This record gives sequence, C-alpha cells and structure tokens, in this order.
Amino acid sequence: MTALRTSRAARSLRIATSAAPKGNCPMIIALTVALIALAISSAWLLRRRLTARGPRVPLTTGCEPGLLEIAYLKGREGRVADTVIARMYAEERISVDSAGKVKVISPIARDSFERAVLKECATDWSSDLRAVRDGLTGRRDVRTLEGSLEKQGLLMPVQAHSTWRWAAAVHVVWLVIAGILALASAFTADSSLARFAPLALVALGIVLRVLCRPRVGRFTDHGARMDDYLWVGCPWAEQKPDRHPAGVAGVVAAWGPGLLRGPHEEFGKQLEKAGGRRPYKPSSSRSSGSGGSSSSSGYGCSTACSSSSCSSGSCSSSSCSSSSCGGSSCS
Repeated sequence: MTALRTSRAARSLRIATSAAPKGNCPMIIALTVALIALAISSAWLLRRRLTARGPRVPLTTGCEPGLLEIAYLKGREGRVADTVIARMYAEERISVDSAGKVKVISPIARDSFERAVLKECATDWSSDLRAVRDGLTGRRDVRTLEGSLEKQGLLMPVQAHSTWRWAAAVHVVWLVIAGILALASAFTADSSLARFAPLALVALGIVLRVLCRPRVGRFTDHGARMDDYLWVGCPWAEQKPDRHPAGVAGVVAAWGPGLLRGPHEEFGKQLEKAGGRRPYKPSSSRSSGSGGSSSSSGYGCSTACSSSSCSSGSCSSSSCSSSSCGGSSCS
C-alpha cells in the first residue's frame, strides 16, 4: 500500500513538472515580490494623498485668512512684501515717487514687517523701493505666516509634502519593475489568469499614481478650494481698490500690483519694477552705486546732516532738514 502511494505521488510530481514551463520559478517569485512591493507602495502613496485633504469645511465669506496670509497663499514671500508696502502706502504712512524712492511720512509700524520697512529707510527715512522689498522677502517672520496657514489646514507642512513626493517616487520604481516582469510573464505563462492578472494590477497602480500624484505646491485640498474661492467666490475677488474690502493692499495681496489703476497705477508700476529680475551689474558699478549717496541706500546719515553731528547712525534735530529727516530727529 505504501509503495502504491509513493508511486502515485511520483507520477503526480512528474506531471506537474512537465506541465510547468522550465525556468519559470524565478520569474514567478520575482513577479510576486514586485507585486507585493507595488501594493505596499500603493498603500503608502494613498495614505500620503489622504493627508493632503485638509479640513472638510464649507467656504463662506468671513472665513478667509488674514491679509498677509492671503498674500502668501497667492504669491509667497514676494507678494507678502508687496502687500506690506501697499498697506503702508494706502494708509499714507509712506509714499513712493516716480523714481521708486520710498519716503516715510508717519513712522508708525503695526507689525514686524512694517518695522522692517522703517528700519530699511534708516536715519533719513528714505530708501530705494527695491531695497525695501528685498529686505522684506528675506525675513524669517514669513515662517510665522506659513505656520498659521498650516494650522488652518491650507498648506501642508514641508516634511509632509516631501514624504508625499518620496512615496510617489518609490511607487514609480516598483511600478516600472512590476510592469516589466508582468509583460515578460504574459509571454511565458500558460493560463489566461497568469498572463493578464499581473498586467491588470500594474494598470491599477498606474491609475492610482495619476490620481495621487503630488502637487507642485503645498496646497491641501482645502487650500486649493480656498485659492479658487479667493479668485472668484468672495469679495476678495474684487479688482478695484475702492470696492475691495481691504482696499489697495487687498488688491495687491489677491491679484498683485499689476492690476492697480487710476491714482495708484504709478505705484503699482513701481512695485512691479521693484519685484522684477535684477539686471547684472559689474562689481565696480555696484560698489559705486551703493556707496555714493547714503540717502539712496537708506543707511548712514542724510547729506543734510554735518559729519560732526552724526553719531551711531543718528542725527541731531539742529543739523537735519525737515525734508530729509521727516521730523525733528533722524532716530
């Protein structure tokens, strides 16, 4: 009886071995491993995509972020700098002439950004608009705006967005490997299930990759809806300063300075010019331009002050003219 069972088992093994294509076992093992890795990377990618949804709350008038937060959503650091300058300009705390010179009219600052504007104007309360704008774009205070937008669910944290990109990259790697092995298996497998099932799984992986691809920016789904809402769905979409809820600064925050018209058109042009690409200049002309006049750079004492009256970057009221100092003292 035992011998009969042994002979039957041996016969079954010979039949199975002859039915399976020779050399297919390594291919099957490799394809199985690739499909398992593809499934794991797909789950990771899907999880990362779901973290980018943000809060599922309706958008209504009054739920918008603050002025500078909207400016950051629309144009990052550069738009924030433009909005700060536009707010001070609209409230007549500074003026900008046709030569792009910023003059301080009322040295009142409401936040650290506005204090930076006054600091850039230094002792003579005057500076070049490009210098003021460049000084604002490099401030660390922008991180505070980012943190606030992240807490509101409008922006993904940098680490979360980076992880999403990594998950997408790993998924693509396993998608390519599994696709190559699935195509190779389709030409060697005996059954229709073995030929087409791996290809179907790879196709599903491609669909998932398209649907869960990382965004270029760090908007969450809620942030993307808010961005669209600010364009067309609320009073912030207004393009005329006299009708906008935040006036000139609101138009600049939502649309940029290029849309300013009427009495503010020249200011908008100067702000756009200050935000343009800085032309290349040789080092000699750069040094002569920054050191020729202290009033143009915004540092040091005004030319109306005598050298004997300047100490520690301040000027006495007796040696300062009202036009250059904006008051009784440059400090």
